[in-house]
This record gives sequence, structure tokens and C-alpha cells, in this order.
Amino acid sequence: MGEKFVHITLLLLFAISCNAQIDDLQRDYFRAQNFMLHGETDSAVAIWQSHEDTEEFLLCLADYLTAKEQYSQALEVSRKLEGYNPTEAQFRMSRIFAGMGFSDEAVEYLGKHLSGKNARTYSQIIRCKEFESINRTPEWRDFWETPRYSKSDEAFADVEYNISQQHYDYAIEMLDAMTNTKPAKRNYLYAKAYYGMEKYSQAMKYLELANSKDKEIVALRFAIQKASGNFASAYETGKLLLATDRYNAENLLDFADVCMHQKKYLEARRYTGRYLQCFPDNEKALYLDARLALFSEFKDDALVEVSQLIAQNPSNTEYFKMRGDLYYEYEMWDLASYDFSMALDITPDDARLNYLMGMCWYNRASLEKSCFYWRRAATGKSREAAEMYYMYCDE
Repeated sequence: MGEKFVHITLLLLFAISCNAQIDDLQRDYFRAQNFMLHGETDSAVAIWQSHEDTEEFLLCLADYLTAKEQYSQALEVSRKLEGYNPTEAQFRMSRIFAGMGFSDEAVEYLGKHLSGKNARTYSQIIRCKEFESINRTPEWRDFWETPRYSKSDEAFADVEYNISQQHYDYAIEMLDAMTNTKPAKRNYLYAKAYYGMEKYSQAMKYLELANSKDKEIVALRFAIQKASGNFASAYETGKLLLATDRYNAENLLDFADVCMHQKKYLEARRYTGRYLQCFPDNEKALYLDARLALFSEFKDDALVEVSQLIAQNPSNTEYFKMRGDLYYEYEMWDLASYDFSMALDITPDDARLNYLMGMCWYNRASLEKSCFYWRRAATGKSREAAEMYYMYCDE
């Protein structure tokens, strides 16, 4: 019995250790993204190099080195990547050899890539600048003389292009003409087109026919449920999305938003907190977390974050309103009136702001200014302002 208990304890500790490692990987991946956003490429590269046993980090490192034309290093990384994801590694090696001017090797690896799963479309391939180095060679010309895509693959690529260009009706017409061809792919693209048209019930109908747990389908299901206001279902789908697409940082914010609509404020803040740990100056995340802090009565946190938002973007009226409301609750009338005045500079007819501004001046013992703002608020049909005006102000 004792040995069994020890065994179970060790298994639990191992599981906790694995979970911690996964969390560390996700955090480091996002930190590297933030370094790249701020031009701190050396720090990002150092993180990628410290995790060369993980596919997602190898992909980033290979792409960065290729873009910098550090081809020998990029090739070394891509060979490591081949053990995790051969199709992606072969595409990168093709680009690298093309950039080096080795057309034979480039088309050899491109052929391997195209025969694998989830290969690039022709339009995606020719957009890669490395292939410009060899696109006039006999090897490149001979390579494309052999058909590389089926007619259905070409048609699907055309449909996806039209969806990306918001030509939804035309994309649907094309899908209608494609019968008995990869029904799962066809239903997914129907769903994507109807989602773009904001016809969510039709989009969901086709997506259910696709019936897959692939990352792209889970992501589209989550987006449809969220956009249609079905937050209870989006909450369940969102948990699956976080597991299947864990290196997409935006999923953390989208899921936090769903949690907020479900009034799961503390849970939502776990995800915004995780995001802000890696992207501390992201405006969207700060605003969402500030709102969540208000909902969950962490007003001091909200005040700090809204002040940070104002420092980053002083042209946004909403931030001044939020901070003014907080100062008003704290009875800091001078600070509240400053923020309300900043907001009123942009929206002078806002009845609520004028009423609160009047109350601030009333509490600062300036009845003349109070009456001025209450009069403006009453004109905007503020009942509270009208009552204060007729109670304290002369005609």
C-alpha cells in the first residue's frame, strides 16, 4: 500500500512538473514575440535558441535566419526541424537553397514539401522572395511543367483567396459548383464564407458538418459562437482552443473576453494576466484587464492600468471617463474633475459627464461652476442634473 502511494505521488509530481514546463514554454514563446515587436531581436533569438528541442521555436528561428539571409545557420535549424515537422522543414530548406541560388536542391525539397500534408498553395510559394533567385532557371521551369496540384486543390485555393478578399458570394458560388470534392474542406470554407457575411447560424451548420477537432475548425467555431453571442458554448470551445492552439497569444484575450461575458471575472483575469506578463504595454489587454478589475472590485488595479493607458494613448476619451469615475468613487474631486474635463473636450454634450463634473465642483464648494455643468447636463436630458440645478441654482 505504501509503495502504491509513493508511486501515485511521483506520478502527480511528474504531471505538475510537465504542466509547469508547458507554461514556461508558452511564456517564453510570447516573450520572444514581444521582443520582436520592440525590435529587440537578439533577445528573441536567444529565447528561440534556448528551446531548439521544441517545434514552434525552431520554426521561428528558421524563419528569422532565412529572412536575415543567414542561410547556413537557417539550414542547420531546418534540419533539426525535420525531425518534428518534415513538411514545414522541407519548405524552409527549399527557400534556403533558392536564396543561395541552388535551384536543383530548391526544387527537390519543394517537391517533397508539396507531397506532404498541409503543403503551401502556389500563390503562397511564389510570394516568397527567395524563389525570385531561381524563377528563371531551367530547373524551376521544368519543375512546374509537371502538374503539382489537383484541380480541386486549385479551386479550393481560389475560394480561400476570394474569402480573404471578402468576395463571399462569389466564393459560395464556386463551392456550389464543386460537388463530391473533399466534403470536410468544402464545408469548412462554406462556414468561413458565411461567417464573413455575419450569417452565423448558416456558418455553424456547415461547420458542424465538417466535424473535426483541427485547430482551424476549433478556432472558427469559437469565433462564430463568440460573434453570435453564444458565450456559454464559446466558453467550452475556448478551453479546447487554448489547448489546440496554445502558441497564439490572442486566444488568451479572446477567451478572457468570453469569461467576462459569463461573469467569470477572476478566471478572465488569469488569462489577461498571463498575456500582460509577456506583453505588458499592450493597449487592448490593459483595457480589458482594467474593465475586469472594475467588475471584480479591484479598483486600485484598474486605476493603475487606466493611468498607463492614458499615458500611452491620451486621445481616447473612454480612458479618461474610466479614471474619472474611479477618482469620483474615491472622492478625489479635483482629480476626477480634471479627467472629466479632458473627456468633455472631446465629447462636450455628454450629459452624464456634465452631471458628474457638476457634482465634482459642488463638492469643491464652487456652486457657480456646478450650475454651469448641471445646466448643460439637464439640456442633455439628465434627470439627476435637472434636480440638482433646480435645487441649488438660481434662474
